Amino acid sequence: MARPLIGFILSLGKPVGPDRVEGDAADVDGGQLFYESGGAGAQAVVLVHDGLIDSSGFDEMWPILCKDFHVVRYDRRGYGKSPAARGPYSQTDDLAAVVAAAGLDRFSLVGFSAGGGIALDYALDNPERVDRLVLVGSTVSGLRPSPASDRRSNRNFLPILFGNVDGVAANWAKDPYQFAPGSTGAREKALAIWKASPQNIRHLPNDPAKTPSSALPRLQDLRVPTLVVAGDRDFPEIEAAAALARIPNARRVVVADCGHLPQLEHPQQTAAMIGAFIRNGC
Repeated sequence: MARPLIGFILSLGKPVGPDRVEGDAADVDGGQLFYESGGAGAQAVVLVHDGLIDSSGFDEMWPILCKDFHVVRYDRRGYGKSPAARGPYSQTDDLAAVVAAAGLDRFSLVGFSAGGGIALDYALDNPERVDRLVLVGSTVSGLRPSPASDRRSNRNFLPILFGNVDGVAANWAKDPYQFAPGSTGAREKALAIWKASPQNIRHLPNDPAKTPSSALPRLQDLRVPTLVVAGDRDFPEIEAAAALARIPNARRVVVADCGHLPQLEHPQQTAAMIGAFIRNGC
């Protein structure tokens, strides 16, 4: 997302959302995070959502993964059922608080888009705790978006200048890279999530997340078995693809007829692919 233009534009919308967590909560510095656990498998899996869709985006994958694994998902600060941050915080510290609250020692991490960047940072800092790492359309800390990506974000977020959160949601729903052309159902799911939780969009400019150390110089040292996933219709971030290619022996999969959100476009296929990699490394 471009700065400073989009930061200024988005700051004109006041964050909305819950003041406190209802349900299972992980205590974090200055607040709480909603999380959910399911399944009773011997292997644990933690799902980290992207920058626009909260953890409800995993609803269709959830029962599939819970058949074989102990699965944890959570809403990052300002998303879904988690209140927005009130002060500076660390995304990886928040993830650590969730896995501690869920009683996990070792687990596999699955991160989508910005959630992939968080999962990658955590795995670099805590490789002894991560069994396997799955990065889906992942960002990489320390790597700036391309100018073309910034222009795309500016265009899609522009309606918030007029207080029009629905307009932002509509722009992302029709974005040709966010969803493949035939993904009508996935678009409808995303629009329903944004209607239910407009704070997913509104909180972004005021989110005081600390900037993590760059992952770029450490990628070649990562020894956690890693699966890198991309949709064939996703935005062609050549720089991110080149950076992720530095991860030694990472397996790469391209999902056909898919944009940036395979958890909504192809949830069954995505869950099966994740499950197979965690069980067997393939």
